[in-house]
Amino acid sequence: MRTTLPRAGSMPALRRYLSLSQADLARLLGINRVRVAEAEAGTRFLTAEAREALSALLAALPLATRQALAVAPGDAPPPLPPTVPAPPAPLPRPLARRRHLATQELDRVLATLAPLEARRLASAARLALLAAPACPPALAQDELFAAQARLWAGPAAEAERRLLLARAAGLRAELAALAGEAGR
Repeated sequence: MRTTLPRAGSMPALRRYLSLSQADLARLLGINRVRVAEAEAGTRFLTAEAREALSALLAALPLATRQALAVAPGDAPPPLPPTVPAPPAPLPRPLARRRHLATQELDRVLATLAPLEARRLASAARLALLAAPACPPALAQDELFAAQARLWAGPAAEAERRLLLARAAGLRAELAALAGEAGR
């Protein structure tokens, strides 16, 4: 079964999916980081060996993932316009201040949680890729690739993620209670 090579725009998507830097991908493909950057920019082609390594990497991914990564940015449906929430009703000054602080704290918690969630998903993708029968040998022998995946899905990372989720839930509940106060 022949795997088609990704368009230049999908190499960054593959890197994001597996949480790889350009240097990490270059190491897996046996080339330097500049060559990856040039290939992503469309100014230079990958070497034949790098194309074969990339094809082997892609072949180890599930079909749905390969298809999703092959979609060029221009082919994707446009994002939905953001919804604008109605302005909150006025609150007494101390409650308004608390709502402001809780909103800021929730933003900070969500900003801290986002990279943890991305790494958790990348970890699952990496571990599935390593377990796939079609996993390229170079990838299977890359100790850093597997070690990062285990670390990102490990107990310490999971505990931190759960604490942040609990903190976000608490802040959302507090904001909902404050919104209820505004309606009175």
